Amino acid sequence: MPREPIGTGLQSQVDHAVQRLRTAGTDLQSIEVKSAAGGLPKSIAESVSAFANARGGLVLLGLSDGDFLPVTINAKKLAADLASVCANELEPPIRAEIDIAEVDGQPVVLAAVDELPAGLKPCHLKSKRLEGGSYIRTHDGDRRLSFYEIHILMSGRGQPLDDIAVVDEAKRSDLDETLVSALLNRIRSRRGSALADRNDDDILRILSVTAGEESEPSLTLAGLLSLGRYPQQFFPQLNVTFVAFPTVTGRPMRDGTRFLDNVPIDGPIPTMIAEAQAAVQRNTTRRAEVTGDGRLDLWEYPDEAVRETVVNALLHRDYHPSAHGAQVRIELYPDRLEVVNPGGLHGQLNRDLLFTMPVTSSRNSRLAKLLEDIEIPHTNRAVCENRGSGLLAVAASLQDAGLDIPLLEDRIGDCSVTIRSRPYLPNNNARASSGLPPSSLGRHRDDSKSTRNQITELLVDNPLSTGRLAEKLGISRQSVLKWLKIMEENGEVEPTEATPQSPRNRWRLRNRKT
Repeated sequence: MPREPIGTGLQSQVDHAVQRLRTAGTDLQSIEVKSAAGGLPKSIAESVSAFANARGGLVLLGLSDGDFLPVTINAKKLAADLASVCANELEPPIRAEIDIAEVDGQPVVLAAVDELPAGLKPCHLKSKRLEGGSYIRTHDGDRRLSFYEIHILMSGRGQPLDDIAVVDEAKRSDLDETLVSALLNRIRSRRGSALADRNDDDILRILSVTAGEESEPSLTLAGLLSLGRYPQQFFPQLNVTFVAFPTVTGRPMRDGTRFLDNVPIDGPIPTMIAEAQAAVQRNTTRRAEVTGDGRLDLWEYPDEAVRETVVNALLHRDYHPSAHGAQVRIELYPDRLEVVNPGGLHGQLNRDLLFTMPVTSSRNSRLAKLLEDIEIPHTNRAVCENRGSGLLAVAASLQDAGLDIPLLEDRIGDCSVTIRSRPYLPNNNARASSGLPPSSLGRHRDDSKSTRNQITELLVDNPLSTGRLAEKLGISRQSVLKWLKIMEENGEVEPTEATPQSPRNRWRLRNRKT
């Protein structure tokens, strides 16, 4: 949960939390409330585990359920007992920020729990061990992590090797020779003398396409998925499904129509990317724009954004055997495009920076390296650059089309990217209406209703976190952060912490110390 700096901002943090709770009439995903009238609840360790395994959160002790009014508590003892639970009953120990604040003039105990770094998750109760004592937050409660979710979090502690698992029954003869030939030519022309003089079999082995020394070696999973003639012969569900729904909820129309289009997309990764783009175009609109260079055809969802989003899903999905039954899903609704892949974000990533600066932590490092030199059919371009720039390209292409940057949701078991569609806006007004900074900052419109000016107005009285600004403006955290980085470069705002991505960071106007 977004938090005010400890000290002077503590009370405003609690006030804001209680206001939200009373408005909602229930606990929230980022706030857990216990009356604790009889002492520290036994379930409190589960809530701390759940917050540490998600995006952090706030524990409030001393408020009644439902109406969230103060109850009589021994605040000093509760604070000490809660600190003991965090330090001694959880693995790894949680260093929550614990203090005593006031609600309606009565004391309450506050514990602000930060999200654990990826390399330390999952946090679990020692008494219940890893499999039975790891929790995650779901709306207003805590639930035990599934075996698969624990696997995903554990994989974040190192570099998974699922992409180079050997597929014994798949042989060199199962590769698409056209793709192989194009790969070998590109490798010899781009990778220098280290590989230029190697024979074909050596190069394929070095690139982890094949494994083994026999005359017809087996393929790795990365090699099969990238260059195979039909990888789904061996892994039927490692494909892409495309569905176009007629309604924004996905429910059938009154006449019973469930789908406008519904196709499985098979083949190697470069083929699936090309066919996924074609499926999106087949089911969306195109408009013509006349420019100084002539007529330009623009799709409802820019080609670059669709391609890079699908590439990202196929490249970073979980290829562990327990996820082999799940596909990458592309779901098109009248108002949005969603791309979902199995497995949440991997490694030490700050979600808020993914559309703002180059950030990468590849779950499938060998596959990523291989796809640098495999071309999408009929495009003369590689599947990926493997430089952490794919989502930046998505944001830039959407920005140029007058659309907001995507919403990214990481749910441990899967990850989704949602691109919202908007009615066509003329070029002169598209960027200003989208709430996003234009590609060229020098062309920025400084009208009184701009997001930039709204941010300035909100920061006049108090520093605010990225999350609080997004909440007040009604736009995504990523959109707010993009503006903040521009304003920081222009000397208009500054972070309160040395590391801007710190959960404790707030943004303030430059030269206004609070």
